Amino acid sequence: MIPSEVFRELEAQLLEQARDGTREQMSYLVSESDLTVELLSGEWRVLFDEGQAFGFRVVDEERMVARWIISPDELEEFVEFLRDEGRRRRWGPIAFGLAELVDALPQGSDLVGLVFVEEGDDWQWVAPTHELLALREDVFALLDKPLRKLLAAQRWPLFARLAADHAEGAVEFEERRWVTLLGHAQVKVPELLALIDQRITVPDDYTHVREALALVADPAYQPSLDAWLRVHAEAHRYALVFRDARLERDGKPSAPPPLPELP
Repeated sequence: MIPSEVFRELEAQLLEQARDGTREQMSYLVSESDLTVELLSGEWRVLFDEGQAFGFRVVDEERMVARWIISPDELEEFVEFLRDEGRRRRWGPIAFGLAELVDALPQGSDLVGLVFVEEGDDWQWVAPTHELLALREDVFALLDKPLRKLLAAQRWPLFARLAADHAEGAVEFEERRWVTLLGHAQVKVPELLALIDQRITVPDDYTHVREALALVADPAYQPSLDAWLRVHAEAHRYALVFRDARLERDGKPSAPPPLPELP
């Protein structure tokens, strides 16, 4: 959020760097901002998708660039869009930084301009892990479309990041326990293996999926999964996302292996 007088002085540079500049160059230009807000993956995607009528945008999926500039002249209408009560209620389940932004923006004025810049890439260097991620039904209703878009494009790190940012619960698996889970599913409940391969299960199927997971949640092999099923699994009808770290590492899923022995 940049004061209007600063924004107008920098507007030509902002538009030029939004097209061609690095994130560091963009960050330098907005270093005198009045407020900086971090948006989670889901709230950014929903906001960006529904706010297409506003501002100047640059999107380059290969460079992982997503920039959006809203001038002070558009601010009043943009704030009305954000403060619409129906929209705020609908976005509520995923609104964290977005709620802060909405509350901070001045109404009925042109006092500031807004510059949205993609996040840094530090998170991409964190080693991926195998996970089961549980999304509440109201959260999944907002994220279903962007999740499936990333799934179809096989953008595995972004897919995992989006789900993890908004998951209410998660079960993490060491490599050998993930491999064991797939092996037990292959033997005991093959339909679960098919669901894991789909990467997303919907809330309407949750009872069936939970029962299938219970068949392979032997505490001797899967103590974390067993604990989650006993303590947390009945809190909501969840959508589940199965994150396979091998997809993020080399683009290949875990093949169902022979059952290994754990010590």
